[in-house]
Amino acid sequence: MSQESSLRRWLGLIAIALGVALIVVDTTIVNVIIPSIIEDLDTGSTEAQWIQESYAIVFAALLLVVGRVADMVGARRVFVTGVVVFGATSILAGLAPDGGLLVIARFLQGAGAAMILPTSLALLNATFTGKARGQAFAVWGSTIGAAAALGPLLGGWLAEHVSWRWAFGINVPLAVLIVVGVLACIAPSPKVAGRLDVLGSILSVLGLGLLAFGLVEGRTYGWITTVHPMGIAGFTWESGPSPVLVALVLSVLALGGFVVRQVLLRRGGNADKALMDLSLFSLASFRNGNIATLIIGLGEFGIVAVLPLWLQFTLGYSALQSGLALVPIAIGSFIASGASFGMAGKASPLNMVRLGLGLEVVGLAALG
Repeated sequence: MSQESSLRRWLGLIAIALGVALIVVDTTIVNVIIPSIIEDLDTGSTEAQWIQESYAIVFAALLLVVGRVADMVGARRVFVTGVVVFGATSILAGLAPDGGLLVIARFLQGAGAAMILPTSLALLNATFTGKARGQAFAVWGSTIGAAAALGPLLGGWLAEHVSWRWAFGINVPLAVLIVVGVLACIAPSPKVAGRLDVLGSILSVLGLGLLAFGLVEGRTYGWITTVHPMGIAGFTWESGPSPVLVALVLSVLALGGFVVRQVLLRRGGNADKALMDLSLFSLASFRNGNIATLIIGLGEFGIVAVLPLWLQFTLGYSALQSGLALVPIAIGSFIASGASFGMAGKASPLNMVRLGLGLEVVGLAALG
């Protein structure tokens, strides 16, 4: 491989990593700017809750379907489309005159983010091979950790010194830079022949979306009975079984129907239409990798989501101070990324995952 081609690959990696950073930052940045949004737009508590959570709910709901569509039309095309959608909806969010329009913008941002995350991995897998692939994945992973921690810092500084609107506005020039970088440095992705399972897609979106809603909103509306009214689109759920309980039950039914649908498609000779090959979970590396990712997500993103709110509303920190408190997470991610390059040839991937999980446990225990 020529030096020019190699340089282009790594520039492409930077563009992809920036795309991932963009969507992760928007997951955490709202936690520190929400007080400024409430004051500026005079939003109620329910509307403020939806400004925070709508992004994550749509993001989670669409991931599986977007991954399948990307296989069929090409990962690069879907990635670029996602960045464009994200940039355009960031403009909408930054200019929103009221909380209702901001909620809609956040929903649409979540859709754009769902196009970016799975396709970023597909692009790295297709662009890099061998040792370079492991290094590219290390950069990808450290970008997520660092962006999650730097999001509150950036949001806090903007909220105090400029305006909360620039927490969304800053996405626009970055989106342009990412699109140009990916189109210039990453080759078009191969397409996989197949069909989209519409029924399975609907079940997947409903199941994952309702599950995300239930897990996110249980603390607000109650896990069993309604403890706080839920208002949306002019409808108010005030009493009786909690909307969270109903959502979780419907989620189980939808995901159960999704699993049955995937099994029937493969048994019926329609494997090219199935959204997921469930037999992958029989592979220990795939199954355990997903479990490890779940543990890391609960530990790292759970803390990053909760700490800024606790620091501001309980300890009286400013938005910038609460962001600064999370900077050590970003520093740790950068150090680990650099160290992983040198360790890649000396330690197996499994031992590196074990080391990472061990450090996660120690860090969370010390924080607790």
